[in-house]
Amino acid sequence: MRVFDYFCGMGGISYGFKQAGYDIEEGIDNWPTALKTYTKYIEAPGREVGIEEYYPGRNDFDAIIVGGTPCQDFSIANKKRNIYSKRSQLVLDYCRIVKAVQPQIFVFENVPHLSRWASAALLEMPGYKVTETIINTAQYGVPQRRKRKIFVGSKQRFIEVKPPLGIKTLTVKDAFETIPENWGFTKHRLETIERFSNVDSKTWISNTPSEYQGTIRLSWDTPSCGVGNVKKFRILHPVENRVISLAEALSLQGFPSWYIPKGTDTDKAVQIADAVPPMLAYHIATTIRDRLH
Repeated sequence: MRVFDYFCGMGGISYGFKQAGYDIEEGIDNWPTALKTYTKYIEAPGREVGIEEYYPGRNDFDAIIVGGTPCQDFSIANKKRNIYSKRSQLVLDYCRIVKAVQPQIFVFENVPHLSRWASAALLEMPGYKVTETIINTAQYGVPQRRKRKIFVGSKQRFIEVKPPLGIKTLTVKDAFETIPENWGFTKHRLETIERFSNVDSKTWISNTPSEYQGTIRLSWDTPSCGVGNVKKFRILHPVENRVISLAEALSLQGFPSWYIPKGTDTDKAVQIADAVPPMLAYHIATTIRDRLH
């Protein structure tokens, strides 16, 4: 089956589906820098268009539509979130496209706290049997604990995403050992390095306003926390007094070391943080294939 990836970003979902043997038809996104990354590594066309302006022209029953709208307005980590913003309404544009194209399967990914109205729009898609599952990426061969909500809609039967059997829990150490050459370091002032030396918390420091708020230190022998934008979130190396590098963030998302995003370091950080871990996408793809055949 052919895959169309909406809000494709740097291609995490497409790469996972491609590794599972699917044909990737195209990626759609409104950010040209991310599309340069996508077309280089997915080797499929990238279409630069805002999803709210995209109107597919025909039904395509032998297709899978995958994607996940920007999650910022649904994330509880965002104190300024607005579940009724123009950006949050992109969920409805995704639903509009699914209704127009009528693919055999659709897959939608977002944060666990996706709003009730958005979840209802997906669960009540006419003509589809839809499942809704909250998953932890650490159970899918990804070296980070990242909870996501996954919707799978099928014309034929209910398809529930479940953790695969026999998957090893990967750790920060496992991830960092895949890096042949580290790159993408953040430059810190001496006083910042000194402040980081006092941080040993393996959970986010957030209970009191202080210079340490929004900081966490990783541990070698466990999966990491959810990987955010390392230019904004202070995710510290297990033993070094610095924020993790872009290469380290990429490895925690489960991308191959050669899958280096295009653009500036700031662009790279955003693409890595916004990506769906390819190994999660791979297991979703194989689950769909197994359930349909």
